[in-house]
Amino acid sequence: MSEITKGRKTLMAALLTAAVFACGRPVLAPLDLNYPAKPMELPRDLAAHKWAQMEWWYYTGHLQGADGKSYGFELSFFQHRTDLDRYQGMRMDRAVPLVYMAHLALVDEGSGKYLRQGVALPAGKGAYASEDKYQVVLGKWSAGGDERVQHISAASQKFGVDLELKPVKPAALHGQNGIVPKGEGLANYYMSYPRMEIKGTIVLAGAKIPVQGIGWFDHEYGYMGVTPDVGWDWFSIQLDDNTEYMIYIIRRPDGKMEPLSRACRIDPTGKEDCLPISEVKVIPLGLWLSPHTNAAYPSGWRILVPAWQVDLVVAPKVADQEFVFMDLGYWEGSCKVLGKPANGLAYVELVGYSKSKMMGIIDPNKK
Repeated sequence: MSEITKGRKTLMAALLTAAVFACGRPVLAPLDLNYPAKPMELPRDLAAHKWAQMEWWYYTGHLQGADGKSYGFELSFFQHRTDLDRYQGMRMDRAVPLVYMAHLALVDEGSGKYLRQGVALPAGKGAYASEDKYQVVLGKWSAGGDERVQHISAASQKFGVDLELKPVKPAALHGQNGIVPKGEGLANYYMSYPRMEIKGTIVLAGAKIPVQGIGWFDHEYGYMGVTPDVGWDWFSIQLDDNTEYMIYIIRRPDGKMEPLSRACRIDPTGKEDCLPISEVKVIPLGLWLSPHTNAAYPSGWRILVPAWQVDLVVAPKVADQEFVFMDLGYWEGSCKVLGKPANGLAYVELVGYSKSKMMGIIDPNKK
């Protein structure tokens, strides 16, 4: 997801809490802080990179159920090294050098019911990511596969997903061969499968529901550094004309946008073209006040990109799609898209608007 580090400062609370589960120290290669030089290569680089400070595998999607209902989902896995993290002056890596986290959310777009679940564990105790192939596991939660087909599975006591995803288009290796500059002399690796066919099942209220739909996959890894941002707005838009748009706006403390924020268009053949954010207008159309964190999120947007003749309105299908876990709160939700050049669907992520409080940890190995 481009510049998204999933709120590195807010993730710290989760990492510290996860240390209570520590059960041995994994042996890791030295942390690599250098500017990336080697081009990304698939399927090799779908697998984990233990030299990276941060890495994530991130799915969102829109599903149609055999019950006639529509659903949206998010499932994301994170791997984080704590070499550079400190707590009360203590180096975190001496207690828990490698931590995993995952987020699962499902929204019933008809009823407006939104469900969320987070898990976090240190490396070991059923939490690992393979460097030889794409396989990430946190207890009974998992993701894996290759450039042809991937499988994801996660469940809580109330809901779950078990899905197979196949890329419809080639992978988009963002930036130069998958290397994306981030400002402040930093860059990291980033790729997406912007359109994937999905089939499988979801579980909701004890019922197993066959589903099919379309999804989006992001994989990002490397040294994220400590960039001077306060949050970001990220859009993944899939239009009915078989084009996709990824827009990310990094917000800086001075209220300005990070100049390296971008809008990218992927044409029906899979070719990507990107523009600086200065050539894009993203206009909020309303606000939603969270009853969970009291955060005020923008809700609904008009997006104008004259160079591509784009004029779109993006509207949340359900207002309350705020994910709150431990000290991390952000809005990530399923949206509908109307306008030119076509209608479609989207997922939007809004980070940096809430100041949520510690909520505790859930060990997925326990029932």
